[in-house]
Amino acid sequence: MGDKITDIGSPMFYSKILLFGEYSVIFDSMALSVPFIRFNAGLRFFNSISYPDHDFAVRSNSMLRKYCSWLEIANREGQLAGNFDTDEFNRDIEAGIFLDSNIPQGYGLGSSGTLCAAVYDRYANHRIDFHPSAGYDKLQDLDKLRELKKIFALMESWFHGTSSGLDPLNCYLRRPVLVEPHEKISLVVISGMDGANGGEIFLIDTGGAGKTGPLVRLFIEKAGKQGFMELVENIMIPSVNNCIGSMLNTDLNALMSHLKRLSEFQLIHMKEMIPSDFTGLWETGLGTDDFYLKLCGSGGGGYLLGFTENFEKADTVLSQCGVDVIRVPNK
Repeated sequence: MGDKITDIGSPMFYSKILLFGEYSVIFDSMALSVPFIRFNAGLRFFNSISYPDHDFAVRSNSMLRKYCSWLEIANREGQLAGNFDTDEFNRDIEAGIFLDSNIPQGYGLGSSGTLCAAVYDRYANHRIDFHPSAGYDKLQDLDKLRELKKIFALMESWFHGTSSGLDPLNCYLRRPVLVEPHEKISLVVISGMDGANGGEIFLIDTGGAGKTGPLVRLFIEKAGKQGFMELVENIMIPSVNNCIGSMLNTDLNALMSHLKRLSEFQLIHMKEMIPSDFTGLWETGLGTDDFYLKLCGSGGGGYLLGFTENFEKADTVLSQCGVDVIRVPNK
């Protein structure tokens, strides 16, 4: 190897937070995803054994090699046919490319989504461009957004077995993305939990990573049972849709009411996705109404999402429970 890390001009892609729609989006609920600029990732060339995390760069390069091999097959035979320049991707892998990322894996923040966004940005043929200098109006074309989401769903399926494509879409666009039934997709502005209106969003670290694939399979298996599916249709999906509608309409009182119902649903009917050490804290929030917790992504570990009308009060309660929180800027 050479003597430095080379900046190849690849943009950095932000992590994301799926505020609402985890699991329910599989059954055509609304979903709302926002960028989270605290963490990011981008492609770089690695040429130095003095890099602070040499092993990470080597592992990342090896993973990209496996991903490129899969992409070659999909490019040649599958639904991604002709979409990627895998020859250039392979050349870059041999030259030491890796994903330089500070996004914790298995935490529901889109670590695989940023990789898909970065690979698409660098290697896609006939790429649907998104850069701030190009102007956002070009992305209001619904067909283009649908096409991007479909491509990203296929790209991310290598990691999780199945994907809605929303995570990498949000990472690529760097804007809040709203998905509605019948594949309606739009870019939105949200301010319903930005502190100015009294409400805030925060993250709680459960201390361990989760695994998306097995949990998604478990949820789909549960949904195959009539009783559970009725609950999804009658409670979960309306709660998710109402939360999103209230947030977009900046109706904090309605939002917190719908959030409580969604939090209760997840605690009762999706307990397998909640780390056992945090069910007591979850119940505390529901019992005091100081805050409400919900899954961040597929759950099983990683972060939990919290919502509160009074951050200082919630932070005091959580600190007394030995829990530190990360505020989420709603931009």
